[in-house]
Amino acid sequence: MGQAMSGLTQYDVEELIAASGNKFTQDEIETLYSRFRILDRSSKGYISSEELLSIPELSINPLTRRLERLFDSVNFKEFVEILAPFSARASHEDKVRFIFTVYDMDGDGAVSREDLELILRQLAGTSFSDEQVKEAVQQALQEAGRADAGELTLPDFEKALKTADLSAMKVDIPHSF
Repeated sequence: MGQAMSGLTQYDVEELIAASGNKFTQDEIETLYSRFRILDRSSKGYISSEELLSIPELSINPLTRRLERLFDSVNFKEFVEILAPFSARASHEDKVRFIFTVYDMDGDGAVSREDLELILRQLAGTSFSDEQVKEAVQQALQEAGRADAGELTLPDFEKALKTADLSAMKVDIPHSF
């Protein structure tokens, strides 16, 4: 169909909509692409963690270091996939899976006691002592019924967050940029 106004072909847009799990519309994909191109200051075709963290909402996030490691050198398709759980069309399960990925610090498919301690330290900064961090993690594992296992699997995580209000976990995409 030729080039869309954003520089993406219709085929590209359709692939990206599918990659997002149909969480974004064509207009939203084109708007995201415009934003991506602005973030990709040297037109490399990917965004470095430094460029990604130029987004004010990310730069002030207490999990900035974790996000840097997860999202360093992302291309546009990966950028769309990262943002998909923040779409208004994303399900509660999509959001929980994303949070699980962030909390699974070592990428082993489980959120271990150590993963939880690292996350809590990043979230709390110096306001919690080591003892308080360990106590909070132990309590969280006990409440999830996983104190003996010392880790949470995705189903455990989904169960623990089943009633959590994740409605604030969204990104607003303007119609034009």
